[in-house]
Amino acid sequence: MSLRWSLRRRLVSSVLGVVAVALGLLAVLLHVSLRRTLYQRFDEELGAEARGVAARVEEGPGGRWEIEDETDGRGVPEGLWYRVRADDGTELDGSDDVPGPAETASLREGTAATLTLEDGLATRTLRLDVAPRLDEAVSRPSGRRLVVLVARSTAELEATLSVLAVELAAATGLVAVATALLVSGVVRRSIRPVASLGRQLDAIDAAALDRRLSTAELPTELAPAARRVNELLARLEASFDRERRFSEDVAHELRTPLSGLLAVTELALARERETAAYRDALCQVRSIAAEMQAMVESLLALARAEVGALATVDEPVDLKELVDGSAGLLNELAGRRGLRFTNHIAPGTRVRSDPWALRLVTQNLLANAMAYTESGGWVTARSSPDSGLWLVVADSGPQLEAVDLERVFQRFVRLDPARRTGAHHGIGLALVRTLCTHLGLSISAENHDDGSLAFVVRVSGHYSPA
Repeated sequence: MSLRWSLRRRLVSSVLGVVAVALGLLAVLLHVSLRRTLYQRFDEELGAEARGVAARVEEGPGGRWEIEDETDGRGVPEGLWYRVRADDGTELDGSDDVPGPAETASLREGTAATLTLEDGLATRTLRLDVAPRLDEAVSRPSGRRLVVLVARSTAELEATLSVLAVELAAATGLVAVATALLVSGVVRRSIRPVASLGRQLDAIDAAALDRRLSTAELPTELAPAARRVNELLARLEASFDRERRFSEDVAHELRTPLSGLLAVTELALARERETAAYRDALCQVRSIAAEMQAMVESLLALARAEVGALATVDEPVDLKELVDGSAGLLNELAGRRGLRFTNHIAPGTRVRSDPWALRLVTQNLLANAMAYTESGGWVTARSSPDSGLWLVVADSGPQLEAVDLERVFQRFVRLDPARRTGAHHGIGLALVRTLCTHLGLSISAENHDDGSLAFVVRVSGHYSPA
């Protein structure tokens, strides 16, 4: 099981890791720089000592070499190993344990290197080629040269560098610890808005969807996410509110036919009746049950369409035949209300769509027009797929108020309850809009200048003929 680190721990560890690496590199660079500087000064002092040793040797008359005593003020510094020889290889002066020619053969004039004496002591060794000091009796220099080798132990310098390395390491550790404490405090303060955001989210549930996240004190990086969450909460609140109203509307719509069923059955069972009376009661029960079944089927189709659960096919559909077939189912209603229906769709007009869904759209539009237009009026259907108009169902009115042209597509909306025929329950147009969206179509209600009301189904995007 993997260990999950908190955001605070991740930030602190990340910053501390970066700081530790940076401090470590800085300490290493500082140590290398100081080491180079100290060795450079060490070599400069070693060169001065080498010139002092060379000054002890002078060239006398006749090419003789003379070594001055320490009593002349030019003594050899304590702890210095040296050797002086002439350019012909003659050994002139020196101390014990100075690295021999085999070890110093690779040294170039004026350069220093770290070599080891015979006893294993590490030294810094320098070679200088200098002109000898001339005796007062010598009038002209002979041009002879002296080769001077000097060496001094680096133990004290290395000890100083070791102490310096320990101090740098300790300083790096202390700074890292101090940085960790400081960063921990800064991170703790910086992520307080995140913790506050988490607490606000914890307080939101299905009963508190009206709450919104406060973005006033959030950093700029979190504010967009909080706004998106607020937008999501607004959509969820609206969705839950729609579902609540939907449940209330369904309960209200079912209560009426159920009350009718109970009233009819209670009346029929109140006393003994003739067979014809029972038959009439059963016909009423069947009519009410058919209304309830139609409403339930419409609700199921609406729910499936809204979640995209309807399986659709794409095949040519003859619009004239489709409209004629749907209108034929409404002949009884049209005759009872004295309506004239005219299908202006040209024979052979075809579109590519789902036949079942498009038939349901057509049936609901025609049923709505024949139920709500004035008695003795007219209903027409026309189509012009080439111009994007798939279906236009118009009636002689009355027209809708401007505010109702969009509201009429909401569920359980009936703008004129007094004209309810009993076969309409306020779901048909909501189902039509949902199916149109599912088919890639759009629908709108429009008032025309001649006083008619039309429901227009248009294709969304480019139309391809069937």
